[in-house]
Amino acid sequence: MKRLIFLFCFLTVSVSGEMVKIPAGKWKPFLKESESKLGATIPIKSFYLDEYPVTNKEYSEFIETNPQWKKGKVSALFADGGYLGDWKGKNYEESQTNSPVTYVSWFSANAYCQWKGKRLPKESEWEYAASIPSSGKNKKAVETVILNWYGEVRPQFLPNVGQYKNAFGVYDQHGMIWEWVFDFNNTSVTGDSRQDTDIESSLFCGGGSLKANDFSNYASYMRYGYRAGLKGWYTAKYLGFRCAKD
Repeated sequence: MKRLIFLFCFLTVSVSGEMVKIPAGKWKPFLKESESKLGATIPIKSFYLDEYPVTNKEYSEFIETNPQWKKGKVSALFADGGYLGDWKGKNYEESQTNSPVTYVSWFSANAYCQWKGKRLPKESEWEYAASIPSSGKNKKAVETVILNWYGEVRPQFLPNVGQYKNAFGVYDQHGMIWEWVFDFNNTSVTGDSRQDTDIESSLFCGGGSLKANDFSNYASYMRYGYRAGLKGWYTAKYLGFRCAKD
């Protein structure tokens, strides 16, 4: 019995030590569902979310024990030719050890989370946590961070994780990368024709919808437009992920 109690305590510390407990609450979806009324909110159950996006170092540990996900070995069904495109050979730049891993597909991100005993966050969970501003700030401050990011020239090399923290204690949901969610193709957003052959540029430009609850929420237009154009095997320079857990 004592052994079981000790094991339970260890697991609890392990989860809360690397993840943030997100309290239950209500979230107003960006898109109106057909069965919902304008302005309706949905309940979000409490869950755990990674404090930071998954880093290059963490992802390299995953592929060391799961060699089927090494660069050059992944089936085209599960990742396109850009997979881990910023790694030289099979390794990342040493200076990028604690930077978010990018050029990963939904399939590889999902496999990583399962390997860790976790899962990808639902869109509603990710958006709910991401809607919380930093302590002492309002939601306009969140929009400012996002819109500034959209307007900046993207860096060739991403900084270390830990740049922007919200009041829940979650870092870098905004201002650094896009992130995969479990149900990324859950919604349909009308946008441009996406004739550009550059996935990153064309998806970034998609962004209109007649089903929006708030037409002034430009930042959400961009996220939903981006997700709507993704396929599970796509990879992109600024597309990474983090994990969640019940």
